[in-house]
Amino acid sequence: MGAIIPILGDNSGVLCQNSPSYSGGFRLKFRALLASTAIFAGLTGSAAAQSLSPSPPLLRTTYGDVGLFDMPSARMAPDGQLSFTASALSISERFTLSFQATPWLEGSFRYARVGHWGDDAHYYDRSFGVKVRLLQEYGLLPSVSVGSRDFVGSGGYGSEYVVASKQVGDFDFTAGLGWGRLADTQAIANPLGELVSSFNDRSAPNNRPAGELGFNSLFHGSKAGAFGGLTWRTPIEGLTLIGEYSSDKYVGERSAGGLKVRSPTNVGLAYRPADSLMISAGWMYGTTYGLTIAISSDPTQNYPSAVRIGPAPTEPVIRTESERQAALSALQRRSSGAEAAKNGGVWVSVPAPRAQIRNELLQNFRSGSSDIRDITLEGQSLLIDARLHSDTHEQCNRYARIAAASSANIRWLAISDLQNTTGQTVMCSTEINRTQFASAVSVGQSLAAKDADTAAGLREALAEQDITFEMVKPAESEWIIYYENNRYNRSTEAAGRVTRVLMAKAPAQIEIFRLIETRLGMPVREYRILRSAMERGLSDVSGQFLAQEAVKLRLPSMETTPLITQDFVNYPTLSFTLDPKLTQHVFDPAAPIQFLVYGDATGLLQIAPGLAIEAEATATLWTNYTFTRDPGSDLPHVRTDILQYLDHGKYGIAALAAVYRARLTPTVFTQVRAGMLEDMYTGGGLEMVWRPEESRFVLTGDIYKVWQRDYQRLFNLRNYSVVTGHVALHYNSPWYGMHFAVRAGQYLAGDRGVTFEMSRRFASGIEVGAWATFTNVPYAKFGEGSFDKGIMIHIPFEWGLPIWSQSSYNLWLSPLTRDGGQRLGGDDSLYEATERTSYGTISEHIDDVTNP
Repeated sequence: MGAIIPILGDNSGVLCQNSPSYSGGFRLKFRALLASTAIFAGLTGSAAAQSLSPSPPLLRTTYGDVGLFDMPSARMAPDGQLSFTASALSISERFTLSFQATPWLEGSFRYARVGHWGDDAHYYDRSFGVKVRLLQEYGLLPSVSVGSRDFVGSGGYGSEYVVASKQVGDFDFTAGLGWGRLADTQAIANPLGELVSSFNDRSAPNNRPAGELGFNSLFHGSKAGAFGGLTWRTPIEGLTLIGEYSSDKYVGERSAGGLKVRSPTNVGLAYRPADSLMISAGWMYGTTYGLTIAISSDPTQNYPSAVRIGPAPTEPVIRTESERQAALSALQRRSSGAEAAKNGGVWVSVPAPRAQIRNELLQNFRSGSSDIRDITLEGQSLLIDARLHSDTHEQCNRYARIAAASSANIRWLAISDLQNTTGQTVMCSTEINRTQFASAVSVGQSLAAKDADTAAGLREALAEQDITFEMVKPAESEWIIYYENNRYNRSTEAAGRVTRVLMAKAPAQIEIFRLIETRLGMPVREYRILRSAMERGLSDVSGQFLAQEAVKLRLPSMETTPLITQDFVNYPTLSFTLDPKLTQHVFDPAAPIQFLVYGDATGLLQIAPGLAIEAEATATLWTNYTFTRDPGSDLPHVRTDILQYLDHGKYGIAALAAVYRARLTPTVFTQVRAGMLEDMYTGGGLEMVWRPEESRFVLTGDIYKVWQRDYQRLFNLRNYSVVTGHVALHYNSPWYGMHFAVRAGQYLAGDRGVTFEMSRRFASGIEVGAWATFTNVPYAKFGEGSFDKGIMIHIPFEWGLPIWSQSSYNLWLSPLTRDGGQRLGGDDSLYEATERTSYGTISEHIDDVTNP
């Protein structure tokens, strides 16, 4: 959408002619500074390493990366920090979005404006930067990092560096070598050129196509520049003084007459009034002032307030010890009987194998107590290895009640703590407990008549939690409940609330809760809750209870008939929402930041389990979008006409489609979708998702036949159609919560290629990532930008607002809107619909089930 205009840098001849005369003297001074810094750091480093000095202050440069004023340092921001920086320096303005992807990797996307360049008033540039920490400061060793400020872009800000930082008390020293723009001081010959002669050659800035990868320029050039500086944490809270020696002479800006450089030194201060805000200002290059404002957030933290607007979880009811033991014993007897009956005998007369009895006993013991380590069956005696309580008699009788209810003929119990050298052993008989057990069971069975009344209250109780109740199937020892969660962003949050409702409503003899979450009437996840273990977890004050002891994840049954036949589930059902929404268009030189505010009405008509009609209509409320730019694309205008849709389709249908979802196997999901699929396309297609249980890999596929819609976004079509589809492999790694995906297939313009995606998802739900698509369209035909790429930020409303919501703000930040490498909107909607209840996502938040 318009050209990126070359703005910065010049050829080597101009650089030499315009180089000011200060370089030699300041080079000597800088070398002296480096030498004195090294000596001082060596003499005091050991003492500093042993001190308790706080970490060096975190400062952002005018480029948005962590550093001094203009120069980078080896420091890194806290893991996961997301920062937006705005800076002004003479005729230059820079806006940077930075992300600390891992503790040792920093990435940044920068948008810059330079005024008074040639015959034009303003010039714009977009660039991606990266910094990697090679060595973390330890003892006498400094932190060492390597980075590039423009490895994807026009090369106007092309510069690479190796930098070291060392803290000494309240001082933090930085020194480094730079290439490209950071080599303007030409301090030394390129050390890499001494090894490989090709490193001595570097193309002039802005010579490569905008957006093309600049790997062949990294660390190239005949010379390298030296830079450095220091910061001092003053006694005034939040105030830091900065001194800097810059190796960037701003050759391109000086040739435009907009910036004068008289000195390589910059001095000033930075102030941090709050953890999320930094302001720095200083006198730079001997001629001008510089100002930087940085706002940061921490995606690793959940919403800071424990108070949220919405229903509080139901207060659970904890059963008495006798009720719990009766329920466990009844469950064990029924389990043993069912196993025997399955083997072809009358269950009351066929004994279960002793290994099975031993395992069932151990499970029942551990459901009621975390003190038991192991058990051993010896004839009619049971040996228990457990931590002994102060009241060993009560402890032994409690264990005896569980043993008395088993199918094994156990008469004596012996309890000993094998990790205790005292050798104390406690013994008791199970005979007296058999009578107590029979009495407890009869009490529990007398409550069975209340099942119907209790189940009738579930719908009302779940409605109070904003959870849709679908059906319940009571049994002697377990309840199976189907529900749909349309309120809470985490599936585990909803499961925890359902569990507490069941603990409050279910009869005492119900020991197992099977929670089956559905999506559009399709079962997608089952939680198996052990009630006794859950009660023990809620009563635990030691902090040693693990949610996995009470919660087991399973694939739900393929059966959906009960959802259709239940009297209290009425199909069809209708739901709708009405919200204001915001979208943005950035990086257009005519208007760099444009916004559109619109009203969004959505509706969902569920006809039957798995079958629904989805609708969305939008109406523009306010916008400052401009509609005059020529897309300038040689490909079919599959996306570059987006402004035409916004101009002529201010009031229109965003989507109107029939959707059918089903499970072909327990781990394979499928979806058929047809109708108006998005603002620009109508058609139909098929999606499939394979989610192997307990696997970090997911395989997806989609294929659609689509027609381009008319600009008015109503029912007319344009004269363009295409078949598009992809196969994708996703991997949810355990490494910093990183997600990787590779997609291959045909895109909307008929081009074929591969998309690489990488993102990091935090426990808070925030996800930050990037993508790049390479197709068979040559860079020259693709146009400005060379290939499709961008940054994605997903922010759940639950993170930033005191509400429960599945809504989120999704920012797709691309340098340009082009036609190559473009996908159909919603072509992975089935993957997204099943991601919330996937094994990997739920496992990360399993504690929510016990503590919603």
